[in-house]
Amino acid sequence: MDFLILAPDRSRIVLEVDGVQHYGRPNPPDEQGRITHTAVPRLYAEMVAEDRRLRLAGYEIYRFGGWELKEPGGRQLLESFFTSLLARHQKPAL
Repeated sequence: MDFLILAPDRSRIVLEVDGVQHYGRPNPPDEQGRITHTAVPRLYAEMVAEDRRLRLAGYEIYRFGGWELKEPGGRQLLESFFTSLLARHQKPAL
C-alpha cells in the first residue's frame, strides 16, 4: 500500500498510486532509447486479489493512476477527492 489514512471515524483508508509497474513489464529500449511496456495479466490479477484481501479485512481502497495525477488537472482532482473523503469520514458525534 502506498498510503494508509486512519480517519477520525476510525475507518482505515488505503490510497494506491498505480504506475505502469502495477500492470506491465518493460520492453527493451527502441532505437530512440524509449521504453515501452507490455501488459501482464498476472500482475493485474495479483493487484486486484490484494484489493479483495484488504477490503475483507475492513480497509477502503482508492486507486489513482499515476498518469491522471500528472495531468494538468491532477492537483484539482486530488483536492476534490480529499475534500470529499474527509467530509465522508468525519469524527462521529457522541
